[in-house]
Amino acid sequence: MVKSIEARILCRFSMFLIFVVPLLQCSPTAYIPPDTSGIQTLSNTIEYEQHAEEIWTKLSHYISQSSYGLDSLDAKNYYAELSFVSKRFHKYLDGGFLNESGFNGYKGDFLELVLPTGDYKSTLTCNISIQLTQNNLSTTTLSFLVSYETMYAKTKKNVLSQYKFDSQNPMLISSEDPAINFTILPSFLLEKQLYKSFSKFH
Repeated sequence: MVKSIEARILCRFSMFLIFVVPLLQCSPTAYIPPDTSGIQTLSNTIEYEQHAEEIWTKLSHYISQSSYGLDSLDAKNYYAELSFVSKRFHKYLDGGFLNESGFNGYKGDFLELVLPTGDYKSTLTCNISIQLTQNNLSTTTLSFLVSYETMYAKTKKNVLSQYKFDSQNPMLISSEDPAINFTILPSFLLEKQLYKSFSKFH
């Protein structure tokens, strides 16, 4: 009698697994992309009522006092390239929120899924290009662009994933669901900091 009851319970449990587990696994994936409105509202140009040489002097001083690495400096053409590497990429990037549902589905920050900080090394390289343009004898325009490169790797030679994008062109990653494209874009923290610093050259 006991064995019969156990057999019926086991049978019911098996039926539960057969019908319910596939439903869990097929639960719809929900993805909330990051806010892209910052791309339209972000300003990466500043105009000064000063000669380019004056602004270049202020820019050179700023660079010498900053913690950025200097990659290129062309005084003749008023052009500079700066960069830095950070492991705190969540401070500078936004990937939205992913909820895969299902039995073993992932739920959380999309960046944590594609750029985990646990097992291997995830790094972010930011490259900043700055250009001064002399409009006339008394006005100058400064423009800048930040480019991003993420890398997730076991070693320098064993790269698992790598993404490149810039302030104006977010990174789109296709998924198995044709209706969903994942997005990685800047948090615009760096761009806002640069704009604030360059605005002080007035």
